[in-house]
Amino acid sequence: MRTEAFFYLGIMVVFATIGVIYWFTSYEDAGTVMLTGTALMGVLAGGYLYLQSRKYPPRLEDRADATVAEGAGDVDAFPSNTYWPLVLAFGAAMTASGLVYGIWLVLGGLIFFVGGMIGWVAESIAGLNRDTRETPDAGRGSA
Repeated sequence: MRTEAFFYLGIMVVFATIGVIYWFTSYEDAGTVMLTGTALMGVLAGGYLYLQSRKYPPRLEDRADATVAEGAGDVDAFPSNTYWPLVLAFGAAMTASGLVYGIWLVLGGLIFFVGGMIGWVAESIAGLNRDTRETPDAGRGSA
């Protein structure tokens, strides 16, 4: 996680530098605030990852002496293909459009948004439970 933390903290340094240069060359408030916000997002992500990397032992990606053989095996469990992100995105777009056109569209969009979020999470949890069930291993003598 330390590599990712330094990546995001580097983003913070880049946008903070651009923000300072932008402020002193343009004296424009909106752009400076947006660049400062972007730098703060880098601090948020990078700071969190850095603090997490101090709690846990280094991962293989963070160790200089790690070998390829140490990283062999299952990496992680990934959810299967699903249409729930499409429902979620439709709800988000509908909700955002409702801010312009009226509260009726916001309420309809929130129904799709919350329904898509619940469906996506429920399907992911069901897939993880299905993938982590223990299966008999033929090499250990169980039939």
